[in-house]
Amino acid sequence: MKTFTLDDRFDEIMNTEPIGRSIGNLFPSCWTARITSEYAHYTMRQIQKKVTMEWGAPFFADAFVECANILMYTFLEKRFRFVPLWNEQETDWIPHADLNDAESVFLFTGNPKVDNIAFAHTSGSGSIPPYPTNAVPEEKRKMEFNRPAVILCPGGGYEMLSSYTEGVLLAQRMERDGGYKAFVLNYRIRPNTYPLPQMDLAMAVMHIRRYAKEYGIDPQKILVIGASAGGHLCASEAFLHRDLKDEILIMLPKCKKEPYQTIMACPDKIGLLYPVVSFLTEYHEGSWQSLTNGKEALREKLSVEQHITPDYPITYAFANQDDGCVPASNTLRLEESLKKAGVMHLCEIYPSGDHGVALGYDHSCREWSEHMLAFFEK
Repeated sequence: MKTFTLDDRFDEIMNTEPIGRSIGNLFPSCWTARITSEYAHYTMRQIQKKVTMEWGAPFFADAFVECANILMYTFLEKRFRFVPLWNEQETDWIPHADLNDAESVFLFTGNPKVDNIAFAHTSGSGSIPPYPTNAVPEEKRKMEFNRPAVILCPGGGYEMLSSYTEGVLLAQRMERDGGYKAFVLNYRIRPNTYPLPQMDLAMAVMHIRRYAKEYGIDPQKILVIGASAGGHLCASEAFLHRDLKDEILIMLPKCKKEPYQTIMACPDKIGLLYPVVSFLTEYHEGSWQSLTNGKEALREKLSVEQHITPDYPITYAFANQDDGCVPASNTLRLEESLKKAGVMHLCEIYPSGDHGVALGYDHSCREWSEHMLAFFEK
């Protein structure tokens, strides 16, 4: 299989099936839109020098190329799979990007029939930590089957999904260095409102438990990790899981309902990156509006810190003190509630890094993922 490099032209890559129609599933379409027609005939190396991201950084050309190659691995070698959660699709289904409806809700993961831990085997340099990583013993990292599972929920204010930095990169890190089997969740966002995104995650948890043998995972070891609004998705689904499962069972046709009757929708562990926690004080207005369409009756219902009970899953969370988007006080309030309820947890506040740093290797939080892996390993 030909692999793309920085020396390939943008238009050549985009004109290769299925990249043009599906790259947005892994690399946000709003990022690709930064490349205007003026630069369409440029190589990705040239674009890296000419085009910037919205916040002024050079265009993520390496990431774009990596996502294009992952799609080609999916299309030609079947190393990855897009797994639909709400509708039956053909085995080799590759969805169009940005459809944002029930039919486009999917888990992206290594194909267990070809390469069950494809994220580990195709990981780029962006996910490799700049320090030795030994939180998880080597024998666990090399296991092919009976791994714990991790579902990655990218952030984006319930308006978009940062599926590369907060999905693909984390999946690579967790499979390669943590010994997990990774799944990236594409959940519904605005104009879809609560409870649809939470139902998508609940369905993902139940789906993975139902097909645990096929995926080679331990159904009693499911971790969900979410960044920013994705963190709110994970943290809220964990206390709403019973109601969400009831909603799912009502929606499913009778022929599909029975297998899920006895399957729990609650994750076993939760990891949160600079999460949206509260909609009561010092909250993220964009996430609130996008998830609820401004329904005041949902403020307390969806404020996670109000609903922590002793049976809440073990939780890791971190935030940066200088976060100008989602105040670090969200994580502090979560920590207070977890402590009060007696839930095992580790919450960390780092001095700098602002928001959306993902693995954060260039910031003070550079070792958060190592701390999280060690915490859950204990």
